[in-house]
Amino acid sequence: MKKYILSGVLALAAGSLFFSSCGDTPSSVDKKSIESYTSGSIVIAADESFKPVITQEVKVFDSSYPEAKLNVSYLPENDCFKQLFEGKTQMVLVTRPLTAEEKKACEANNIYTKDLAIARDGIVILVNNKSQDSLMTVGMVHNILTGKFARKFKVVFDNQGGSIARFVNDSILKGEKLSEQVFAANNSEEVIKYVSENEDAIGFVGMTHAFDPNSDVGYGSFRTEVKVVSIKNDSLDKFILPYQGSIALRDYPFHRKLYFISRIESNLASGFANFLTSEPGQLIINKSRMVPLAVQLIIRDVEIKP
Repeated sequence: MKKYILSGVLALAAGSLFFSSCGDTPSSVDKKSIESYTSGSIVIAADESFKPVITQEVKVFDSSYPEAKLNVSYLPENDCFKQLFEGKTQMVLVTRPLTAEEKKACEANNIYTKDLAIARDGIVILVNNKSQDSLMTVGMVHNILTGKFARKFKVVFDNQGGSIARFVNDSILKGEKLSEQVFAANNSEEVIKYVSENEDAIGFVGMTHAFDPNSDVGYGSFRTEVKVVSIKNDSLDKFILPYQGSIALRDYPFHRKLYFISRIESNLASGFANFLTSEPGQLIINKSRMVPLAVQLIIRDVEIKP
C-alpha cells in the first residue's frame, strides 16, 4: 500500500503578515490603544466544518498570549460573511476570498480587509459501516445528489448555508438541482451520527471531522463509526482516499482551501493571522491532517507494508 508523508520546510519572514490601516479613524485609534498583536479581545467567525483545527489554533494562541482573547463563533459560511459585512467580526475563516464586488461593498462601508489561503482540505464522503458503497465515481456522486442514481440515498450536510453545501452546488452539481432526499443537520458531528445510524445515508464533512482525533498513526486513521468513501480520479484511473498526500497532490477530486479574511484595522486579528502562518500554526494544520499552504512542503513517496 502506498501513502504519502508530508513534512514542512518553513520559509516565513517574521512579521510578514502584520498589516496596518491606510488611515485611522478616532474609533480605530481608541481600539489600538488597548489592542496589540498579542493582547486585547476580538470576535472571530469560523466555518463550522473546520471547528476541530480552529479550536486547536485558538487554544494554542490563547495559551501563548494570555492577554489576548479570541471569541470564536462556529457558524455556516454564509453567516460568517454576513457578520463580516455587518462589521460584527474582525476576522472570518472561510473557504473563499471576497469577490471584487464584495470588496467594493466593504470599502464603501470603511471595511478594509486582507485575505490569505492557509490550508487545503478535502470534502469527505461518509457511508454507513454496513454499506457496500465504499468506492464511488464523481458521476455516481453527482447522480446520488440529484436523485438519478438507481438506489436512493438520504443525503445529509452539516448545514444549509455552509461551505460544504456551496462546494457541492458549485463544483459537483454546477447549479443542477439537488434531490429532495437531501437534509441539513446542525453540525458535522450530527452528520456523522446520522450516517452511523442509517444504512441508506450518505454524509459530507470536512477532513478534520473524518479522522479519529485520538489516532497516533502517522498518516491518520479514519473514525470507525462510519466508512470513508474512495473517489475515483479518472485521469489516474484510481480510487483515492482523502489522505493528506492525495489532497496535497490534488489527486483526490474534492478539495478546497481555507482562508482567513481579517480587517486590517484590528491589530489582534493581524497577530492571529500571523500565528496561523507561523511554524506553530502550520504544524497544527499539518497535525489535523489538512495540508498547510504557508510553508514549503516536501512530499516523500513511501511504501507501507501490511
